[in-house]
Amino acid sequence: MADEITNKVLLEHMQSMKHELQQQITGFGMRMERVEVNLKQLSQQVEDGFEEARQHRQALQEDLEATISMQAKHQQKLAKISV
Repeated sequence: MADEITNKVLLEHMQSMKHELQQQITGFGMRMERVEVNLKQLSQQVEDGFEEARQHRQALQEDLEATISMQAKHQQKLAKISV
């Protein structure tokens, strides 16, 4: 009889532990889904940041080229005036 009680208590305890583990696994699954969503959002933010930086660099390059062109024109005018 003692063995039956021990087995019954052990079975109940194992079933309880199984239920707790199943809940934890479900919770981890939900957390993983949130992590995946967060990673996708961060990845998109990084891509957007790189695109913004590329556009900014391109604008700076265009401004630099325009400034160099204007400087060359001014130097030509100064050379004509100096002669």
